[in-house]
Amino acid sequence: MTLNTIAHHVKQAATTTRGKVAGGAALLMGSAVAHAQTAPTGAEAAFNELQSQASDMAGYAWPVVVGVVGSLLAIGLFKKFANKAT
Repeated sequence: MTLNTIAHHVKQAATTTRGKVAGGAALLMGSAVAHAQTAPTGAEAAFNELQSQASDMAGYAWPVVVGVVGSLLAIGLFKKFANKAT
């Protein structure tokens, strides 16, 4: 095949609907890959800060969860023994 025939086949494939869809999808995927490779440092720092704040808040929440569950168990036991006593 000569270069002219290859160019003709590429042009013919690109003008069909399938060719346009495939070309557009390839360009979109290439663009997404190019943008995904370089993460902005500001966004990365903000995400790291958010992650550390979330883990701190989770650490603060566990004592509250233990307190609530413990008090619910104590109330349940109190009601159970109060009903048996009467």
